[in-house]
Amino acid sequence: MKFESRRLFFALWPPERVRQSIIKSASPLLNKLDGRKIQPHNIHVTLHFIGQAEEQVKGCMHQAAQKVAGRAFPLVLDCFGHFRRSKIFWMGTQNVPVELSSLHTELGKALSDCGYQQEKRPYNPHLSLMRKCARPVLTRQNFSIRWPVDEFVLVESVQDAAGVNYQVIERYPLQ
Repeated sequence: MKFESRRLFFALWPPERVRQSIIKSASPLLNKLDGRKIQPHNIHVTLHFIGQAEEQVKGCMHQAAQKVAGRAFPLVLDCFGHFRRSKIFWMGTQNVPVELSSLHTELGKALSDCGYQQEKRPYNPHLSLMRKCARPVLTRQNFSIRWPVDEFVLVESVQDAAGVNYQVIERYPLQ
């Protein structure tokens, strides 16, 4: 018997208004860089990357996520950065809200009941904007995008002829 597995992750998913502001703020810089741009409809902030998971594990994680009682919060996107080793150019925040750190921690603890093990590295919330970006010149950019975060989501990564597309499959409201 073959079990179907899915490639999953939990994330913050920007509403369309915020997504458009992200694209507007990032485009002038992205157009000057070499690399592979992330498709605008795939932009998100990862909370926890799960990877391949069978339906039973997905069900367990869905139940665990429903028990997380996080609080809604404003997330202010106001800086760009670059992960040199992975060659990821990203947008992030200079001040991580305590509610975001708590959501990340509490969700990770809840998912551990389903066999999930959190990464050991400190959590660094960001939106990946470009892959294979070797050496961006990061000049000070003045922008501030206010994102009222009132939910987190479970996302499936689906490969098709056009590439990778991320599809929200569950939503979890924050109080």
